[in-house]
Amino acid sequence: MKKGLLPLLMIALFYSDSVFMLFFPENVFDGAYVPAPHFFIIGLLFMSVFYDRNTAIKYGFLFGFLFDLFYTELLGAYLFFLPLIVYITSKLTKWLQSTFVIFFIIILFDIALFEMIVYGLNLLVQRTEVSFEPFVSMRLYPTLALNALYYILFAIPLRNAFQKFKNKFG
Repeated sequence: MKKGLLPLLMIALFYSDSVFMLFFPENVFDGAYVPAPHFFIIGLLFMSVFYDRNTAIKYGFLFGFLFDLFYTELLGAYLFFLPLIVYITSKLTKWLQSTFVIFFIIILFDIALFEMIVYGLNLLVQRTEVSFEPFVSMRLYPTLALNALYYILFAIPLRNAFQKFKNKFG
């Protein structure tokens, strides 16, 4: 029964992105800012550092496919780039000292990288006409601010949860 808690946590994080958007719709700022919650990605990165990188990569593939299937029309963006972001994070945290501040910077870097990859793919397949400067001011900065706030609020509970999973099942 307790082994089912890890998938349950990841499913909750998966749905938290869309549930957040129900309560915080895009028109809150009259369309001037469009923050994107990446709570699942943050949880996945915590899993890669505080639980197991290989498990996080598998979850990245699975939930990346689900993200692509349900939320995007561009199959493969999340499927391939979520595991890549997990791998990059695991290598960076081993190379750098993994304090909360350094991990915070790594997560913001990963989210910025991910947003720019998705923006680039959308630009490539002509699903967006927004130039880079408006993308940065309307989407990237608000997204980083929102996810930074989420990190500040939930870093310790997420770390503790994944460390408990590692101690019990890892």
